[in-house]
Amino acid sequence: MPAGGWPLRVVDGALDFLAARIDHPEPVSDTVRTVTGRPARTLREWAVEHAGHFR
Repeated sequence: MPAGGWPLRVVDGALDFLAARIDHPEPVSDTVRTVTGRPARTLREWAVEHAGHFR
């Protein structure tokens, strides 16, 4: 991130935020199901479904 021009204070803040998520992850919500009427897919499911677009 610093090599990409990010200020060190921003990098430190981002890493601190991500580290805190390890012990205190964000709660899971049912927003996708509420909005779309179906459960959310996993990243794996999405990637398998769309793999052909990246070949």
